[in-house]
Amino acid sequence: MLKIHHNFIKFTKKNYFCKLNLIIMKMKCHPFIILLIAVIFCGLRDSYASSSTEKENNALLQQLDSIIANHQNLVKEKEIRINGLRETLNKAKTNSQRFGITRQLYDEYLVFDSDSALHYATETRKIIERSMPDDYDLLTEWKLNEAFLYTVQGLYDTTIELLNGIDSSRLSPQMKSSYFGSVAYLYSMRSVYLQSNKKMWNEDIAIANQYRDSIQAMNLPEVPEWLWVPVATALDGKTEFNGGFDVSKLKKAVDDNKVPSRQNAINAYWLSRYYEAIGDTDLMVKYKTTAAINDALIVNREIAAMQELAAYLFEKGDLNRAYNYLIYTVDQANLYHNRYRIVNLADALPTVRDAYREELVKRDRRLSIYVIILAALSLILIVSIFFIVFEFNKLKKMRNLLSEANSELKESIKERDEAITGLEKANNELNDANKQKLGLLAYAFKLTTQYINALEGYRKKLLKKYKGKQIDDLGILINDPELIKEQYQDFYESFDKTVLSIYPDFIEEYNKTVPEDSRVSAESITKTKTLNTKLRIYALRRLGISKSAEIAEMLNISIRTVYNNRTNES
Repeated sequence: MLKIHHNFIKFTKKNYFCKLNLIIMKMKCHPFIILLIAVIFCGLRDSYASSSTEKENNALLQQLDSIIANHQNLVKEKEIRINGLRETLNKAKTNSQRFGITRQLYDEYLVFDSDSALHYATETRKIIERSMPDDYDLLTEWKLNEAFLYTVQGLYDTTIELLNGIDSSRLSPQMKSSYFGSVAYLYSMRSVYLQSNKKMWNEDIAIANQYRDSIQAMNLPEVPEWLWVPVATALDGKTEFNGGFDVSKLKKAVDDNKVPSRQNAINAYWLSRYYEAIGDTDLMVKYKTTAAINDALIVNREIAAMQELAAYLFEKGDLNRAYNYLIYTVDQANLYHNRYRIVNLADALPTVRDAYREELVKRDRRLSIYVIILAALSLILIVSIFFIVFEFNKLKKMRNLLSEANSELKESIKERDEAITGLEKANNELNDANKQKLGLLAYAFKLTTQYINALEGYRKKLLKKYKGKQIDDLGILINDPELIKEQYQDFYESFDKTVLSIYPDFIEEYNKTVPEDSRVSAESITKTKTLNTKLRIYALRRLGISKSAEIAEMLNISIRTVYNNRTNES
């Protein structure tokens, strides 16, 4: 994934340069403008590169956090391998078999447990002295391995005595370079304890750099084991360091090697020291973290990168990571019995621990404040909930009241509608009554007019007879009853038609008032449009005339007749 990311950055940069070249080729303007564009482009490119490296560093730190969290599982895996080798060693019968197994055990213990590593380094050297005493390079290799472990444990006099017993003139160039490296490492480590004595410190640093220079002077093949030496020589020499030498091969060796190993951790560590010296903080963090990841994955307890990374993170305010990394480093140094690391960490740990504790106190205070605020907010929330519940119940009651009012309103509307319907019905009945009254009034006017006209005709007839001296005819006319019958007949016809027209349901209403055997046929009455005496008496009563005498006078019948017909009604 990281390789793909680097390739993407490389591809993007290439595209940027291509586009910039095209723009410059097409532009025919003042050189100052071209320079300005180039400066802007470089600024954007550097900003992008810085942001990309920062993200990569964050990813590496997260990876390191995860590895440290999984540290015990890595230790268990290593212990399983070691136990397997020990069982195999117990079954070995020949020196050759024991040599191969003790060598593997030394490799496993080398950066895991210095005491056990020293034991198997000594055992391996003894096997070589017994079975291969003439192989001086191989014997020297294991003496150097012992010397390294004595140096780690701070037994410098023992280391010097062991190294002085080696005749470097008998060594091959490759082994001689290893011998020079061991001597340089011895004096470089011892100088740490001599910092209070400036003269002795300078002497030890000078000796260490002298042997490093001897390694470079040998023109050995550029192998990963020695690519870091120029950087270490320049940095430990305390001379002016401007990074004026090429570290591309060292960088390539670190970037290309993805298999965790002690050598890759060493190379990454010195590469980080180089970038730290030239002021490139991002790359310093990147390669110091890379070195720490390699150390953690192989359970390397002889570590420097993580300690320095913790110091940098402490300065940047990342106290949590700094404290965790430093505690991890202290634990590993104690388990490895690294005297130098223990002494060195003894000075740094209290400062970081006190700052971490202070940060924890501040965090606890903030947490207490947050708890108080949270409690206050919870109280407000509880009060708000009660208030909301109260308001909700209040709203519920209001809704119930509103629902009841709505029901009452609907009932009122219903009653109103019924009242309106009743009013409409009464109004219709009133209209019908008005129509009936108007009809009766018109009928009365008509009858009155007819009566007046009849009287006028009768008067003219009598006057004609009188003028003609027809006294006998006049007497006959006056005594003739048919004349009155004709007038009443016309009155009955007009009365019947008027009643039937004003009261369309007249017959149905009449039938409801008399027994079933006395009811009349509505069809026959509608067909003849003529009422009988009973119906005329009922019609007058319907019109509000209730006195029998008035009814008898109007219909020209006897009171007895009126009375008899009325008693038949129910």
